[in-house]
Amino acid sequence: MVNVGNLGQAGRYNNQNSHAMEESTLIGQAQNGDIQAFQQLVLRYQRPLFRFLHGYGLSASRVEEIAQETFLKAYQNLKSYRPEKGARFMTWLFVIAKRLSLNELARSEYRYPSVELAEAMTVQCKEPTPAESLANAQQQQQVLAALHQVKEPYHSALMLSYIEELSLAEIAKIEQCSIGTVKSRIYRGKQILAGLLANILEADT
Repeated sequence: MVNVGNLGQAGRYNNQNSHAMEESTLIGQAQNGDIQAFQQLVLRYQRPLFRFLHGYGLSASRVEEIAQETFLKAYQNLKSYRPEKGARFMTWLFVIAKRLSLNELARSEYRYPSVELAEAMTVQCKEPTPAESLANAQQQQQVLAALHQVKEPYHSALMLSYIEELSLAEIAKIEQCSIGTVKSRIYRGKQILAGLLANILEADT
């Protein structure tokens, strides 16, 4: 008897393997000076990069500028990227983006609410009713407001884990710490976020 669950897992594995092979080809071509190959990488990763940058509470215009700067720096330093070391291209890209974002925050010392992040956190399974849409929007804004109050390094750990859904190993590479430290930051970040959400809900009642 065929195990359908195993077939599904095999399909996901093949898709991931094919995706990795395609990415490796594009990176190799880009490292050899193929601009069109790099443009394909930009198209593939611009949405997750924008979502990641919005998590730092920057204005939309600054997010766009930093995203462009991130891709420019990635292109300029592309030959230094070594996939054989175990880091995905997106992980390497996020390391650059995080450094630029923290530099920007240190200079400007501001945080803006991000509507785009709230939208990115929405998972639509079916067409919601108007009442459900209003409730979902309110919940998203509450989570977003609380998330922006979570300080580093817990903020980044939560963003990378729950918004970008990266593995613990990938987060550790971006945060430049051990997997154990990542686990601790996520656990502590969840505690802080829960407390902040409780305060927001209490204030609304």
